[in-house]
Amino acid sequence: MSISKFYSFQTTSLEVQSHDAEVTMQAQADYETWYDSKSEDTQLLIDEISDRTSYIIEEDEYDAFIEELANHGINDALQFEDAFNGELDGYGERVTSEFAEELVESCGYKIEPAFIAGCIDWQLVWHSAFRFDYQAVEFKGNTYFFLNI
Repeated sequence: MSISKFYSFQTTSLEVQSHDAEVTMQAQADYETWYDSKSEDTQLLIDEISDRTSYIIEEDEYDAFIEELANHGINDALQFEDAFNGELDGYGERVTSEFAEELVESCGYKIEPAFIAGCIDWQLVWHSAFRFDYQAVEFKGNTYFFLNI
């Protein structure tokens, strides 16, 4: 590779890195402006959502999710903290079944012998044991589970 081609490639690479840094700095500034425009209670709720979820990352997603939470009776960080029980990628019966299985395991129950575990209808467990105690909130292709408080 000639020196001029190397220098040209290196300059282009530095320009791309510089542009990416500018975009990142602008995104951070936009986020700070948006965040600072919120009330203290809303900021606490945003912080709690940020700490406990993985799929909500953009400002408009936070706004829409907070609105969705309000529709389910969750209006502040304390209510969110008390009720939030997890998030799973996707929605529908597969997700509620997976949640039911994970909840049973997290409570320390062991299904013995192991071959029986594959015979459990976890969707039936969700419908008969958990759907009245938990809300499954579908948002942007994911499901968030909240204990009814």
